[in-house]
Amino acid sequence: MYRLTASLLIVCLLVLSGCTGRKSASSKAYIKEHTAAQSDPKENNAYTPPSTVDKTQYTNYTRDLQMKLQAFAIDYKKVQIYLDQKLILVKNIDSTKAEVASGVIRFINSSVVDEITINAYTPGVIDAIDPEGIWIKFESGNRLRFVPQAGPDAEDVFVIAGNNWDEGTCEVSYANKTYRASCYKCPSIASIHPVVKLAEIDGKKKNPKTLPGIKIN
Repeated sequence: MYRLTASLLIVCLLVLSGCTGRKSASSKAYIKEHTAAQSDPKENNAYTPPSTVDKTQYTNYTRDLQMKLQAFAIDYKKVQIYLDQKLILVKNIDSTKAEVASGVIRFINSSVVDEITINAYTPGVIDAIDPEGIWIKFESGNRLRFVPQAGPDAEDVFVIAGNNWDEGTCEVSYANKTYRASCYKCPSIASIHPVVKLAEIDGKKKNPKTLPGIKIN
């Protein structure tokens, strides 16, 4: 009797095991929901300029420098320009659409954001100059506007043109969208300035010419 009961139990277990296997094979596969860890974009984009970058070789792009370049008839679009600090643009987006411009999707405090990073000394070009400022682009099709620094103690430097300033950040227009701009390590976005390399500017200013002289026939 004991052997019969044990045999029946083993048979039942085998049958149940076979049924379970067939059910798993025919069941639909589901993707497990992934919960991204909340992260700070400033930490995710931690950046240290290459050791080859010697900041002493750069100078601020100022109104005075701009006028000198114009006096030498130098095409401003051929002047390589950089930012001396890391710039971060962040915009909250609809998680169901997840539309991004030129950045990446981040999760910050359970919110989905489109984040664009322009690292310090990323090469850019001046796309246009208007009576009030300059337009700089670091990628095709999109650009940022910079204007002369304002205020009684203002220096002859350009700062990013923004609205709704708050604790050192401001709103800027980029890729036909509104982003909040901040500086990675400096307290205010106004601390970010366009700069140029001195060697490149000096080279463009020079127009060497060797006079052949005049011979009397």
